Amino acid sequence: MKTLGIEISGSTAIFCGLEITNEDAIEITGEFKKLELEDDQSSNEVNEFKDTVDTSLKDKKFDRIAIIKRSKSTRGKFSVSPISFKLEGLIQIYKGANIEFIAPQTLAAYYKKNQFNFNPKYQYQIQSAKLAYYLNDATK
Repeated sequence: MKTLGIEISGSTAIFCGLEITNEDAIEITGEFKKLELEDDQSSNEVNEFKDTVDTSLKDKKFDRIAIIKRSKSTRGKFSVSPISFKLEGLIQIYKGANIEFIAPQTLAAYYKKNQFNFNPKYQYQIQSAKLAYYLNDATK
């Protein structure tokens, strides 16, 4: 099964795609590891972001795709970037698959009982990798 975990942090979407066979996790993200929307007011950049996401998701043919759910009510210093909502929407409207949302608490509870047996190539991918690994294992 091919799964894709996505973490949205500010104006950046971080991706980690995994294929797990016989308990071995293989990263299949390719060059599509991190994508930033530098100017959310530029329709050219917004369309380019969406097109890049759509093309990459279509090429990889993931069985399950999920985004780490973000808190919508946090205020002050820990508030969520408004651009992250835009990124979430641009990814969510991909027509080739159902995009799921998984709460961070669900992942934390899962990893209290289960081992994470994969080291992503880049440290910034750890949360998206944990989500992709969870998606693969949660279907068993």
